[in-house]
Amino acid sequence: MDEEPVKMHGELYRGHWQPPKCVTEFDVNARLTFTSIKAHEYYDREDVLNEKVELLAELIRGSNNCMAYTGAGISTAAGIDDYATKSKEKSVTAEARPSVRDWKQARPTKAHHVMTSLHRSGHLKHWIQQNHDSLPQKAGYPQHALNEIHGSLHDPANSVVPYEGQLRDDLYAWLQKWEIENDLCLALGTSLSGFNADRVVETAFQRCQQGLSAGLVIVNLQQTPYDEHSSLRIFSKIDTVMELLAVKLGLSFPGQDYVHVPEVAPDAKLQQDVFLVPFDEFGDPSQEKTVWDLRQGKAVKLTGGPYAGDIGRIVGKNEDGHYRIRFEDSLHPTFKVKYRVFSLWLGNWWLEEATKGHGISPGGRIPFVNVSDPAPLPPSPSPPPQRPPPPPSALLLRHHSSPSPSPAPPPPSPSIIAIFKEPEQEHVDFAECLLIS
Repeated sequence: MDEEPVKMHGELYRGHWQPPKCVTEFDVNARLTFTSIKAHEYYDREDVLNEKVELLAELIRGSNNCMAYTGAGISTAAGIDDYATKSKEKSVTAEARPSVRDWKQARPTKAHHVMTSLHRSGHLKHWIQQNHDSLPQKAGYPQHALNEIHGSLHDPANSVVPYEGQLRDDLYAWLQKWEIENDLCLALGTSLSGFNADRVVETAFQRCQQGLSAGLVIVNLQQTPYDEHSSLRIFSKIDTVMELLAVKLGLSFPGQDYVHVPEVAPDAKLQQDVFLVPFDEFGDPSQEKTVWDLRQGKAVKLTGGPYAGDIGRIVGKNEDGHYRIRFEDSLHPTFKVKYRVFSLWLGNWWLEEATKGHGISPGGRIPFVNVSDPAPLPPSPSPPPQRPPPPPSALLLRHHSSPSPSPAPPPPSPSIIAIFKEPEQEHVDFAECLLIS
């Protein structure tokens, strides 16, 4: 790589570090829009990588509110495609990569397990996840410390956000909170090409310039628009870095055959698939407990997301214990015509989250409540203020070559974030989605 040292290594670079070497050439843009950066892949030399990860461990040890911001690159080792990688069979990410047809069957990577260990050891306080794959939760990372800002395959009230869709107000407000509260931001496997959620890395750089944060660490095989604004820049596979980091920090993590089993709150289980949860009939947190009945055939009403208020029926569980909910009468909000029958899923970790009083965000609702009639849900007691749609220029947070510090982030706005096909069949095949982070 022939670049300025800060672009290759970050602001904390050491003079003897050699440039990363190009291991795969793809003379095409990593993305068709937003950036002209090529899709070439690079590796740091082994000695440089070792020193960089040692420095990363020092930064994490010195942090009080370390936060992760992850994109598709953290999940490619699980067999899930990303958008920015070209010629998948030639990419270094193809090595020992499993074949996964249905993303819901994907298993966590080493990186997901190490990230979970980082959280349990107190090193990682929060995780903003751009992917929809639920791999953090499958590794045992708690849902209440995870912001699935772009939607999820296993939260029916936070389904995958369309390419020109709008982020949930509560999740966006939560993102803004941690955008300011974190003192070290780890951007892992994301191209940082201008989506709204990328604001967290912009702010990390700005706060570092003001002496309020240790700044930004970027780990990615490809170059990004923010490389020169990082405190530390690492070119490597995410799994390689995280496995080495675990050694540096003395952390252990389970093998790839590990299966996380949720721990339901004591005395919360009334019978198989029936639980007491500290939420009211509308899904809001409550001192009084209500029954959450997830048995087959039970009717449930969604409490949020694009299908808020829609009623579906639980039709069963898969072998991993995730619940499938079938929707037959959902109406398009604009055209008032029925969607084709479709299914959404609830991850089994929600049993632990709900019985212990955790909603989708702090103080937020659980994904759905039981109903026996189609009465509409009332608005949340303290909903975020609604804003008119912004002009097109406000849809994307674009990279600036010289970002200027600002005391606070701008107000929420819709975001162009993912490609998604509206459900047109009984069982939505989310393998048609593209992770583009």
